[in-house]
Order: sequence, then structure tokens, then C-alpha cells
Amino acid sequence: MRFDPVECGKRIKSLREEKGYTQVQLSETIRISFDHLRAIEHGRRTCSIELLVDLHILFDVSLDYLILGKTSQLDAVKTELQRAVEIIEKVKREL
Repeated sequence: MRFDPVECGKRIKSLREEKGYTQVQLSETIRISFDHLRAIEHGRRTCSIELLVDLHILFDVSLDYLILGKTSQLDAVKTELQRAVEIIEKVKREL
């Protein structure tokens, strides 16, 4: 498996959108320029290690996922638990 800056950028964009950040908001949060973030999301630039660590903490995902797209069993369990919580909350609202 190799690092692909385009795919890494897509993952970062997807995580940003999932958390409800605009590009401007995220770039301010992680202290980089809007243009730098846009270039990262399009795969024209790569992230420094420090920036990857900031994104890992902010989005609560593994560095393996950010860099290579690899998900761990723990990530899969988190996703399933989140789905279960969403279903329970929906049922609770309907009662």
C-alpha cells in the first residue's frame, strides 16, 4: 500500500464535511492558509507530520486512516456503535 496524496486529500475533505467545517473554518482551526488546505484536499500538496497529527486529534481518526486509508477493527466498532446510537435516538424521538 502506498501513500496517495489525492486519496488522502479526499479523506480529509470527507472528514471535514462530516464534522461540519467549511474550508475556512478548518484552515483557521489547524492554523494553515485556506489555499494550503484547498491544495491538500485536491492532492496538490501533502501534509506535514505535525499537521497530520493535528487532524488525527481533531477528527479522532487513526494516522493509518489519514495517511493510507486503512481502518482498524476499533474504527469499525466505533462506526457500528455510532450507527446503533443513531438508531436508538431515532426510536426514542418517535416514542
